[in-house]
Amino acid sequence: LISYSNSDLLLLRGMSSLEVLDALLPNANGRSIPSDVLGLFARMLQNTGDITSALGLKMAELVESSGRAVASAKAKALMNEHVEKKNVNVILNIAKQANKRSREYHSTIPLLTRKGNEDFSPGFEPSLANVEVLASKKVLCVGAGGLGCEILKNLALSGIKNIVVIDLDTIDLSNLNRQFLFRRKDVGKPKAQVAAEFIKKRAKGVKIEWHMKKIQDFNDSFYRQFDVVIAGLDNVKARLWLNAKLFSLLEYDEEGDVDPDSIIPLVDGGSEGFKGQARIFIYPYSSCFECSAEDVKEGPKFELCTITNTPRIAEHCIAYALLILWPKLKSLKDHKNYEMVQIQKGNETRDTKTPNGVKLDKDDPEHMTWVYERAKERAFEFNIKGVTYNLTMQYVKNIIPAIASTNALISAACTNEVIKYLTMAATSMDGYFFYNGQVGTYSRTFEYKKNPNCFTCGAQSISYATDATKSLGELKDGIESKYRIVCKSFFTSDQKTLYNKTFGDENLDKSLASLMPTGESKLIMMAKKEGVAKPVKTTVLLSIS
Repeated sequence: LISYSNSDLLLLRGMSSLEVLDALLPNANGRSIPSDVLGLFARMLQNTGDITSALGLKMAELVESSGRAVASAKAKALMNEHVEKKNVNVILNIAKQANKRSREYHSTIPLLTRKGNEDFSPGFEPSLANVEVLASKKVLCVGAGGLGCEILKNLALSGIKNIVVIDLDTIDLSNLNRQFLFRRKDVGKPKAQVAAEFIKKRAKGVKIEWHMKKIQDFNDSFYRQFDVVIAGLDNVKARLWLNAKLFSLLEYDEEGDVDPDSIIPLVDGGSEGFKGQARIFIYPYSSCFECSAEDVKEGPKFELCTITNTPRIAEHCIAYALLILWPKLKSLKDHKNYEMVQIQKGNETRDTKTPNGVKLDKDDPEHMTWVYERAKERAFEFNIKGVTYNLTMQYVKNIIPAIASTNALISAACTNEVIKYLTMAATSMDGYFFYNGQVGTYSRTFEYKKNPNCFTCGAQSISYATDATKSLGELKDGIESKYRIVCKSFFTSDQKTLYNKTFGDENLDKSLASLMPTGESKLIMMAKKEGVAKPVKTTVLLSIS
């Protein structure tokens, strides 16, 4: 051990410089201290105030000149020279905080303090200050399922200290094989709550808030508090809403340039079996989710005439039980004791969410068993094999096969994009990362170009092909279906109103030929996009045959 000529300056309640160093690195051999730990200590000394700033500056100089580790003797000598007796207690507390912070950020400190290739991290300044920057950010995680559990774990262990998680679902027994934040005792509890409690217990210092609500239940001010949103959703509709909401929060200056502080990127992940993808949308510079929404497939859909008259596969039988038979169900005690009613022809495709007598609960085993048994009867009638209870569950609940390793890989890619964006340690991914584990470890990254006809981020006009004999109502229905919007009004370029939802629909049955001025092929439309508060004014360029 080093002997000190002026060690009496450091004695207070039995504390010494050795104890300060022990607080920095418990169980150290006394010979050296890692530079990242001592560097954090130096930075925190500088930020504390005048009484410790001088020591912090000197300590930072020592760290910079010492490489990967600093000799303990040099650090002790420096503290002996600059520490007054009255300040030892303060410095000891800072040392403990620095040690705690170094452990919390041990995986990200090398990334945040090391200069990378200029081509991949332009403008990035490596510094321990980036640790505090990362700790100050707030991230919203939408979804606490297969991807969500991995994402929450990654965010917490990467140094994100302020997290909000939203999930509407409760924990099912089938979740436990891959959603590792949950245990058998948690079955039936809200996923968001259990995930948040688990993260807080295992990742000390992380502040995590949970909500069991729909994302549509939150207002603009709620979303504006976040620096980035990361989503592990399982359906396209929710992605479209979140995409439109975040894009609508952009603010512009008088010259029409976007305010950088209003940009809230969306990082989106998805997995299906051995396949997965990760994407980042930085509005308004990149394409948005809706630009490529038509490429996303959602569950199998069959023609009604096929499932009614000529079923050929097991899924047709399940669809028949769900879409044709369930609406006729009047009462249900169990899958063997039930009562059916006859409904009028033409009503057979009635929405199964509001059936005649029994509301379908996809999480009720008795309801699923009833659908399964009716599907088996249908399969027997047409000599079709392959109807199983698991297949019934997959079809009715649109369950996507999930593999834990795929979820881990995709969530890591998503979290990596969050860290890169928040710290600028590297440039963000150029749009879209695709992984296919079915063919080895194949992956690729490519850019999705902006869709000029995208109703969320495209130009203020859309092109639509139609026929002059088509009615205005058919035009309205076609545009609403294609762009997932609600048309509020149509009027011509000379401001003549053809349709206004508020005042009625008297022109909807009239042909475009009778309503449009001669030679005119352009309409102005006011439309409402789900997730966007105000109607959007758009020019509809008609290609009339």
